[in-house]
Amino acid sequence: MEFWTTTAGLLRKWSIGLPLLAISILAGTVTFVIAPTRYEADTSLVLATPVNGGVYSRDPNRPLPRGNPLLQFNDALKTAASIVIQSMNTQDVWTQLGAPKDGPTTITIDDGRSNPRVLDISGPYIYIHVVAPSPAVASSVLTKAQRRVRDELTGWQQTLGAPPSTYLTVANIVPASKPEAMMSTRWQLAAGVGLLVACAGLGLAYALTRRGELPLLRNAPPPPREPAPSAAARPAVPVAPAVSAYEDEDVVLWDTQEIVVVTEPVKGQDAAEALRADDDRRFASVTRDARTDDDKD
Repeated sequence: MEFWTTTAGLLRKWSIGLPLLAISILAGTVTFVIAPTRYEADTSLVLATPVNGGVYSRDPNRPLPRGNPLLQFNDALKTAASIVIQSMNTQDVWTQLGAPKDGPTTITIDDGRSNPRVLDISGPYIYIHVVAPSPAVASSVLTKAQRRVRDELTGWQQTLGAPPSTYLTVANIVPASKPEAMMSTRWQLAAGVGLLVACAGLGLAYALTRRGELPLLRNAPPPPREPAPSAAARPAVPVAPAVSAYEDEDVVLWDTQEIVVVTEPVKGQDAAEALRADDDRRFASVTRDARTDDDKD
């Protein structure tokens, strides 16, 4: 999180963000200008059967037909196109056409699957695409490739012993295009270099910023510590004033019941006889004073 926060802060600074943007645009522009321009050209071919259907007979009255072996397969034209494509996709053939290994010229030969303009690749198509450093080289390699396709097809039919009148032919669906400059490659290269320069410059600015902050952090004095409160500085706990147990105005009275002895002297009896007489014990309600009871205790 700190990295992104620092990076955003650097980009918002005019002294860093604006020069970095200018350098990135300049690097992309220079790359676009000095990048080598490559040219591309392509063509599309299709195989076709002869007018006689690929069958030949010397005696019309007693025909003993001789057919083209390449037409004996199911989906014969598609099979013949696949054979030619496979025979063309070897490094030796590419070198003979002018596209050596690791060279500036590249060639692609397939059934049209690499061509975004082709909607159907189920037919006997042969697509040739050439990328070269100059228009002349692109046209030359493309012309040689078309001628080599026809030679390969004829050579296979001769090897299989097909009558010349039954030979398959090659027709151009799309004529060889004029070489065009591939500007998209230059734009991609320029954008990549500009982005790389921007990232490198931003990383360098971040590293320098962090490097400048570290000595400051090392030399910075430690933050002051708050002194611990001393015993003398501690606030005194208030002492509650002494209060007597009972104030004069605070009289605590309560009502209780006790067993009392009630003695009633009988006329004609002395005091001793009165004490020996049966005592009359009963409950009586007595009001007591707390102060008096405490004094007694």
